[in-house]
Amino acid sequence: GINAEYGSIEKTLSVKELFRSKQWDKAQELRGSRFSKKIAICRMMAVSEIQPHETHRTVGVLCIGAPAPGMNSGIRALVKIAAYHGDTVKVFYEGVHGLISGNCKVVTPAECEVWGMIGGCAIGASRKTITDENIGFVKEQLKSLDAVVIFGGFEAIFSSLTLAKVAPLPIYVIPATISNNVPGSDFSLGCDTALNSIVRAVDSIKQSAASTRKRVFILELMGGNCGYLTVMSGIACGADAVYIPENPVKIDELQADASKVIDKMERGVHRGIIMRNEYSSPNYKNDFVAALYAEEGAGKYVVRNNILGHIQQGYSPSPFDRCMAAQFASKVYRNLEKRLVQESFTAEDVVVVGVIGSNTLFTPVTKLEMDKERRVPTKSSLRWLELKPLIPILSLPPPIVKTEVGQEDKIKD
Repeated sequence: GINAEYGSIEKTLSVKELFRSKQWDKAQELRGSRFSKKIAICRMMAVSEIQPHETHRTVGVLCIGAPAPGMNSGIRALVKIAAYHGDTVKVFYEGVHGLISGNCKVVTPAECEVWGMIGGCAIGASRKTITDENIGFVKEQLKSLDAVVIFGGFEAIFSSLTLAKVAPLPIYVIPATISNNVPGSDFSLGCDTALNSIVRAVDSIKQSAASTRKRVFILELMGGNCGYLTVMSGIACGADAVYIPENPVKIDELQADASKVIDKMERGVHRGIIMRNEYSSPNYKNDFVAALYAEEGAGKYVVRNNILGHIQQGYSPSPFDRCMAAQFASKVYRNLEKRLVQESFTAEDVVVVGVIGSNTLFTPVTKLEMDKERRVPTKSSLRWLELKPLIPILSLPPPIVKTEVGQEDKIKD
């Protein structure tokens, strides 16, 4: 209550005095444990060479799946934090291909210094997975490693379980995919950057739509079988409707949404934005949806069909993805130091590091709630899906104002 508020005020005021008296550690403590942990990450990532340490370990790193902004930031953070602890990071090029062929290299902090700002994947990513057929080729590479960290999505999860059969090591999967479909985490590296890329592109399209008058744009977005990007960009951009795999659309819903766009046009909003996930329906694809809207709105608006494509995977990682990458790497390393004292490892030691709410958790891959066939988390764990009902609310047309009894006049802005 009030006493707690006064206590917080007193602590805030005391920070000034602590700075004056140069009591830096005490001032830092008043900012809370999260702030102190971030300071610690900054100090670890400031190293430019491997620091002297009583022990030396080697961590293997590879990227399995499609490239995602933030992978480079995560690898850089791992290299830096490992160097701080006197350890090295060995990267395997082109994902599983490098693990099979032995195409690898120990990366120094100096070599990856600029990686944090670069999109894509500097060491190469591949969708090829580790299977029972090729697992024999990777055994030799594992002998020199003390742990393995895999960046990626579902391909990384499946590969980690197969790898555990022959690798008596701690194995970590760091979520890295623009689709944000990794179970065990609310966020994956790359999804924020992709969302920013989509919003940037759609904002430009909206300007075109508003300037040319009475145009409706049907936009296809990436995301695989996960509608995260479609829903979140729909909210951010003011879409009139979104179509996602989690809520399969019916033909009558498409017609109803087209009618709503017509209503908006009549009320003075001369543009429409419809977003659909690439796998929202096996039959109602972009061409079909565009044709339906064109038919329903014939003479009232024109329709343009757009597929945003791979620009969603591009761009430099956003500040959020860069910071999240450093946080993932730090958490992995702190957990790794605890696990390395174990005498043996099982499938329970293959974990996904994820952020759930405000907590960072390590979930064994064997306990993840997921639909393996569709490669998505179970619907009950999709917290972002609760935001979808906001879209029709936020896209409501302006009301018509009655200036005289029984007379509808101009639209109120």
